[in-house]
Amino acid sequence: MPSPLEPVPARRNPAGGRGKYITPAVLLGAVPLLLANWYLMVMILGRDCVTYAGGNITDCVGGISEEEMSAVSGLIALVILLIQIGLIVLVGRRTRSGLQ
Repeated sequence: MPSPLEPVPARRNPAGGRGKYITPAVLLGAVPLLLANWYLMVMILGRDCVTYAGGNITDCVGGISEEEMSAVSGLIALVILLIQIGLIVLVGRRTRSGLQ
């Protein structure tokens, strides 16, 4: 007669003690990445800006103002950051699952 299976205790800390460092590391990496994305979008969208009346009126990208161009580039940079973080998480999961 086979013996019944004994219960195996679940691991309480599956990240191996590194779990509390993951969120701050992602945040510290995300801030410079967000600034780089924003700067890149400002450079792309702002290359066609034209200044009128001695610098008081600026038209950029199809008639929007400089302030609107900065706001739009910030929103685009935020979307790009979310996509980048998602890709980083997916690649990290795939790498960890492939190593096991």
